Amino acid sequence: MSQFILSLPSPIRGACKTIRPLSSSHLTQTRSLKLFSSSKHALRRSTCLVTGASRGIGRAIAIALAREGAGCLLVGRDESALKETYDLCVSARGSVGRSHFVLTADITDPSFWSTLDNNPCWESENGRLDVLVNAAGVTHSSLLIRTSQAKVDSILNTNLNAAIQASRYAAKKMLKNSAEAKKGAGHILNIASLLATHGGVGSVAYAASKAGMLGLTRSLSAELATKGIRVNAICPGYVETDMTKAMSYAARDAAMAKIPAGRFGTVDEIADAAIFLCGNQYANNTVITLDGGLNAIM
Repeated sequence: MSQFILSLPSPIRGACKTIRPLSSSHLTQTRSLKLFSSSKHALRRSTCLVTGASRGIGRAIAIALAREGAGCLLVGRDESALKETYDLCVSARGSVGRSHFVLTADITDPSFWSTLDNNPCWESENGRLDVLVNAAGVTHSSLLIRTSQAKVDSILNTNLNAAIQASRYAAKKMLKNSAEAKKGAGHILNIASLLATHGGVGSVAYAASKAGMLGLTRSLSAELATKGIRVNAICPGYVETDMTKAMSYAARDAAMAKIPAGRFGTVDEIADAAIFLCGNQYANNTVITLDGGLNAIM
């Protein structure tokens, strides 16, 4: 370092003489910093509604929320799978004293959302909703010319229309929160997909539905920001879920060969990002892509 300073022009050399090595205390403080940090305990005692909570990404996010001390309303069609998620939430560290509920329902049915306020689950939560996670999703791999309109409608209804209905319901409840606090009234998290921005052969309906979720995220974040309600999204690439497990070995190998990280992601890695977005009060209209670097070469 001293040889480098001596080689510099005199004005710069004089300025560099004021540089001092960091003390051990400074180094200790630096090591204690976290790259991503949300408000400590931001989710403790919050009430979270998670669609698609029966498996995969939705289940992982529900468990992660419970671990942070949140109570979860677990929504899905598969009651037995939801009960498994419920047990995992109950046993999650930080979940002690929090209530979790299983709500078996078809989220594409408008009557579910119009009558949800009458569900007894809200009694223990004082009617308050802090977080909505739109994680429900279905897919179908087929060229559009070979895909029936019924199948297209099913994908759009589950992935997009249900998310819009859920967001409308949640926004109305969260607006009541904003009357009690000027900020931090609520958070809506949409699970989109890398296909929302890049598309892919055989995924027209799915990609369109996920692109719609990004449109939902962007527009709703603008509508609700002044009320303290944040709206964000995550775009996962290939993740180890039931959807990707259904791929043929050849298709999996071909997909994995394209990913710079050399592997599929895990649901826990998606859940980590979800916790960050749910807890960070400055994150709004934020879209996080988690794809192992795949979009860099697409």
